[in-house]
Amino acid sequence: MKRLITKSFLAAISVLSTGIVTAQAGESSPPLVHAEMGEHEHIALASAGLNASVDLVEKPDCAVATLLGGNDTLVSGACRMAVLTLKDSLHPDRPAFTTLLTPYSRDGSDVRDLQLDLRHLDVASPLPQAVVSVYTGGAHCCALTSIVGMTKNGTWTATQPPELSGEGRPLFTDIDKDGAQEIVSSDGSFLYTFASHAGSYTPSVIYRYTDGRLVDITTDSVSRPYLERTLKESEGFWVQQDRNEPNGFLAYYVAMKANMGEFPAGWSYMLPRYDHEIDAGFSLSRCTLGGRLEAECTPEERKPLPFPQALAGFLVAGHYVTSEQALAAAPEAEAAIQSANGYRPDFSCSTPPQKNGVATMLCENSDAAQHELQFDQVYYALRQLVGPGGWRALKQEIILAENAVDQQCGLPVPGAADQTLPSNATGCYAAGMDTLSEQYRKKLSGPALEESKRPIAQHIALQRRLIKLGYLPAASTADGVYGESTRAAIVAWQRDTGRPDVSSFLSDADAAVLLGTPPVVAETKSPAEAISQKTDTAQQETTISSLPQPSKNTIRLFGLSGITALIAAAAGIALYFVPFVIACVRDTVRKPAVFAVNLFFGWTGLGWIAALVMACRFVRLNKGPSSETGH
Repeated sequence: MKRLITKSFLAAISVLSTGIVTAQAGESSPPLVHAEMGEHEHIALASAGLNASVDLVEKPDCAVATLLGGNDTLVSGACRMAVLTLKDSLHPDRPAFTTLLTPYSRDGSDVRDLQLDLRHLDVASPLPQAVVSVYTGGAHCCALTSIVGMTKNGTWTATQPPELSGEGRPLFTDIDKDGAQEIVSSDGSFLYTFASHAGSYTPSVIYRYTDGRLVDITTDSVSRPYLERTLKESEGFWVQQDRNEPNGFLAYYVAMKANMGEFPAGWSYMLPRYDHEIDAGFSLSRCTLGGRLEAECTPEERKPLPFPQALAGFLVAGHYVTSEQALAAAPEAEAAIQSANGYRPDFSCSTPPQKNGVATMLCENSDAAQHELQFDQVYYALRQLVGPGGWRALKQEIILAENAVDQQCGLPVPGAADQTLPSNATGCYAAGMDTLSEQYRKKLSGPALEESKRPIAQHIALQRRLIKLGYLPAASTADGVYGESTRAAIVAWQRDTGRPDVSSFLSDADAAVLLGTPPVVAETKSPAEAISQKTDTAQQETTISSLPQPSKNTIRLFGLSGITALIAAAAGIALYFVPFVIACVRDTVRKPAVFAVNLFFGWTGLGWIAALVMACRFVRLNKGPSSETGH
């Protein structure tokens, strides 16, 4: 009993501490200014040119979209609504930003605990950013946060980090020491997966705020010291808890090590420490790893996996490691890894499809879902080309084409009483989708065609890259389908990186750049700067063109041309051999020695002088009586 009480007490401490210890090291750096709504009707802050205020206003109908909206914040009927207003006092001509934040209750019965900070998050922005957060209530849910700032082009942009379980808010700290704070959140998918909420540890996720985007820098080298410090503190906390619920901590430990590029070391640390007893309440099966419903899986697929196998599949599904890395560490986890790598259709399988055998097949069969997703890529490419005006006609055409495939394969009609699938349903459906893909792909060309031919795995990888770079929301799921949000993200990336074709389609060249090295953001110049640069360039070109330009057919030597250059060269050679000429005129006995010194060392200056001295001082040859004397 004493042991049980001790563990329960420690678990209670963990609940209170998990938001700090398991996700973040240390405390948040202070904001520029801070305010809490509390019992107030109005709060206002100002710093470095940004004026921010939140007001509570009566709204007759609160079933509307809000900045901090979600299922937990929906209110039907009248309510008191929190409204955020931002103004740029450095540029009074710019319009203010006003948005509905969330229904707000001061008595604690609804969304509450609204906080407003002004922080310097973007190192390139002269204005700080407004950070507003609320707590939705509930035992372990949820803290919602939004960051609003002015972008380079003078527009206001709101960005949401992933929501956090409990009342904990993201941590803000200057990780790279550039004067701007990074945002430290955590991966909530680890909660309840391998341990209770109290025993779950959530890996850190680190973002850099850049021009309205949240760029994931968790795996960048600049984040490693922070991750190492966080992991060390979390391990110490776990040890203080008497290593309670080890699998919850060990899953976190391996994930953190993977983010630091040390997955093998993390795996080796886990193996001798994990709890071999499988807890059915906190375990994974091949069925759950594949995102499928229990009713759709075989008994073998529903069987709880040993912790290492479940963890390997879970880390692959969460993109902490590749399939190859996981297989190298746990070859016995091959089936689990395959389940984690399975494809899902472009609709949710979280609820059983009612009287729809085809939908059930797509949820149960990864291969069928993969072929359907491949056709979806062709469809969404065509949808982007035809534009909103052609969406309805295109959709009707596609529905008829898909119905023809269903009929050809003998698939049941949705809603019919009998939803039994023929034995060859999967193979026939996959072949039919491939035929449709080829048929409609003929209507594409250029980057759209290149994009449509790309495997779904690459589409997912490209979407994940857009999420990492902040062009898609941090909480987005990469499903391989390029809807309107992904198209807008592609356009923004193409513009920011100066790609030659801003088409909303990822050509093969675009895909290589996006998946390869981090894109270099093209420098944005104001019109005045552009005009100034153009004027300077024109003046420079004028100055250069005004200088005398050599003829293309003229041979030049040391700035001289033609016969002048030849004369100068001859004079130089004659001057160089003056010592030898003097030796010849005097007819000295050591003319060869003078010539050698003059030829090989005259260029040094000292050698030339030595040759001259030798020519003047060596004894002349004795040739007998002079012919002039008549001797």
